[in-house]
Amino acid sequence: MVVGGFDNSAVLLPVAVGAVLLGGFAFHALSTKLPLLDLRLFAVRSFTASNVLLFLSGLSVYGAMLLLPLYEQQVRGQSALAAGLLLAPQGLGMLLTRGYAGRLTDRIGARPVVLVGFVLTMAGTLAYTQAGVNTNELLLGASLVLRGAGLGAVTIPVMAGAYLGLRSDQVAHASIATRITSQLGGAFGAAVFALILQTQLAAQAAGGLVGRATAFDNAFWWSIGLTALAIIPALFLPGTRAVAARRAEQAQAAAIGHTT
Repeated sequence: MVVGGFDNSAVLLPVAVGAVLLGGFAFHALSTKLPLLDLRLFAVRSFTASNVLLFLSGLSVYGAMLLLPLYEQQVRGQSALAAGLLLAPQGLGMLLTRGYAGRLTDRIGARPVVLVGFVLTMAGTLAYTQAGVNTNELLLGASLVLRGAGLGAVTIPVMAGAYLGLRSDQVAHASIATRITSQLGGAFGAAVFALILQTQLAAQAAGGLVGRATAFDNAFWWSIGLTALAIIPALFLPGTRAVAARRAEQAQAAAIGHTT
């Protein structure tokens, strides 16, 4: 038995207890008329796809957000304040696309917008898989703008897609579920990337500062891989036809209301 491994009782016991409690919660939620969280919403394909994406995007976004400042501090020797300021271009990139992403989602559906957003996010992370001690900060800053633009293009459409096809009385439950999923993804992502980075740093310890940079490069490759994994549930998001159908339903409802 490896101390601290997944076969350790200190790991298995909490996992088993958590699984039992989660199963009990799901059973109660599905058997009561007024559940705290309506799990029947997951029967809606777009809602399930959006929640899976929220989890995976939370995992990759917050996981990489853990790596970015640590890279600046541990590899390039920046202070905590300087590392935070150097990450500002990512926020700028998110601001650039958030408004456009919403309008495009209304026109062509969430699926194509989210897919492009994930591609931009991966492209913006790619420079960090090759980053070393003396990598040009302007290149890294431009990459962060691109990464932020991708993240901005992902967030709004995914949230909007979660509510497509739901009744008005289901919206409150959907809102709770999406926020829980996003927070769980972020927490899980931070834990996963902390473990990945720790493993890589231990493996590259003999390489000194260059080995430390290599450890971060490998961790950023993991970030790209997990972001690519999110493309699969993104394919189940509503596309152009779903948007057209929704508009037709709205027009029909408006016409009925006008005639009555």
